[in-house]
Amino acid sequence: ARMILLFLLATYYYVLESLIHIQIVDASSSSVAGQDTLVGIVGKDFVMLGADSSCSLRGTLALTASNVDKIHVIRSSNAQQQCIAAAAAGNPADSDRLLGLLRAHAALREYEATGIGSDVECVFVGTNGGSTDGSSSSSSDFPIGLDARAVSHLARTEISSSLRTASSLQVCLLVAGMIREDNCLLQPCLFWLDNTGFQQRVSYGAHGYGSNFIWSILDRNYKPNMSKEEAFQLMTNCFQQLRTRYVINTGPYPPCIKCIDAIHGCTTMQ
Repeated sequence: ARMILLFLLATYYYVLESLIHIQIVDASSSSVAGQDTLVGIVGKDFVMLGADSSCSLRGTLALTASNVDKIHVIRSSNAQQQCIAAAAAGNPADSDRLLGLLRAHAALREYEATGIGSDVECVFVGTNGGSTDGSSSSSSDFPIGLDARAVSHLARTEISSSLRTASSLQVCLLVAGMIREDNCLLQPCLFWLDNTGFQQRVSYGAHGYGSNFIWSILDRNYKPNMSKEEAFQLMTNCFQQLRTRYVINTGPYPPCIKCIDAIHGCTTMQ
């Protein structure tokens, strides 16, 4: 009886482990990011985004391009607004469609707030805005247009609303930028979005099959308030591990790494 009981327990654990393994494999193979690799790291006063430069059709191993820039500027920085950047992976057509929509909404909100092309002036009234007599407050107290959080929520809405349609968006995003917290200080932020409409603010994130190798490196080496040199070294280490351990090479060109901060906007790291 004891041997039969041990045999049944061993069979039960074997079947349970097999089911868990199948679920993990199915979840990994269903990622729309596929062979694209995206990495994001939040530093002390910046956000660093990295992406491979190769592109291939989903479901195939054929390389279609090897110098693709997958990190796009949604809104450039100037004296009145902060830069917003997004790294996209998945279907190239859906990525271009969604990023174009985000750029259009960001530009529209900027025009509405600044009054460009409109005869309506945006006036803030209240104690938080300074004056209570109806005079407009300075642009430093109230950000003009959309910030990174608003852009990520807009992207999540578009992705989730397209799930039950014939043209669902097969896109994964990393949205980065500087936002104002409750203390009115600019803080770096990074938002992780997948093709199901799930959104989460994270300190570091990754997309694609290569993220199976990258997550362990980020978990081990990431620390808060990293400098740009430390974040760049960590980002370089992630892509170097992919070239060493990943069965699919990341392409002949080096990965594209960009840094988003409050002073320089979006700059390419060398």
